[in-house]
Amino acid sequence: MKTFKTLWLISSLALALTSFSTNAQEGRNVSAYNQPALNPAGVYGYDPVSYFAEGGSNPVKGSASITHSHSGITYRFSSIENREMFKVMPERYEPTYGHYCAWAMAQGGKVNIDPTIFTIDGSRLHFFIARRAKRNFDRNIPRFSGQADNNWRQFSGEEPRL
Repeated sequence: MKTFKTLWLISSLALALTSFSTNAQEGRNVSAYNQPALNPAGVYGYDPVSYFAEGGSNPVKGSASITHSHSGITYRFSSIENREMFKVMPERYEPTYGHYCAWAMAQGGKVNIDPTIFTIDGSRLHFFIARRAKRNFDRNIPRFSGQADNNWRQFSGEEPRL
């Protein structure tokens, strides 16, 4: 029964996300990403799906035995179901600015993150170094994400995840 439920959930998510606009990129500049956040795995080993409603809306550490590599980054997952959802639409679950603080990126800087301080804005996962940075960013998400998007393009040469 659990297998059927898992397959149904993954199929439903894939169907729902087909109309979802993403900004997938083939040749990523992973060298521009926040390397400490990628050690031992993306998002300091936290399960990227666990931040979103379909993954429980509660960030948890992933398991070293449940992993998936995408565009040069290995992610850990807390369940096989979360890993399979990630495989269907990895762009939905990746951090927006290469594992850097969204507030700092909006200001033109690159600062480490605390993987427990984040904002979900639609399909975007923004991380922050501190609660104060999150509060500042959250005061005007459209304005600050626009600034951060522009700075990320200049810094990495990539389009940000949308």
